Amino acid sequence: MFLMVMGVCLVVVAWRIALTANACNARLIVVGSLLLGFGYAVLLPLHETGLIVALAPLLNSRAAVAETFGWHMVILVVMNCGWLLFGTGLALHARVLRGPLPQANPQPIPAHDPLV
Repeated sequence: MFLMVMGVCLVVVAWRIALTANACNARLIVVGSLLLGFGYAVLLPLHETGLIVALAPLLNSRAAVAETFGWHMVILVVMNCGWLLFGTGLALHARVLRGPLPQANPQPIPAHDPLV
């Protein structure tokens, strides 16, 4: 249940963040959060309950082994791509990847000369 709530909350929070981002960053944030939300709310609970075939050493059929590794690959790709896109979108939105701000050249303050 926790994974489902976390997946939905992640999508809602990412949607709120994307409202203030520019178009490209918003797309990255939303697509990444949708992948993560699907992974956390659907794929991982199905895997934990055993509805998605778990790795077992007793599988003798090549089809069962292929199905098992196929589902694990789907979970890995969805979750890793989700974190990659979501994190990249947040980093671009926070402007983490830009260089340091240019430093202003301070002008010396003229000294007060009492004779002038």
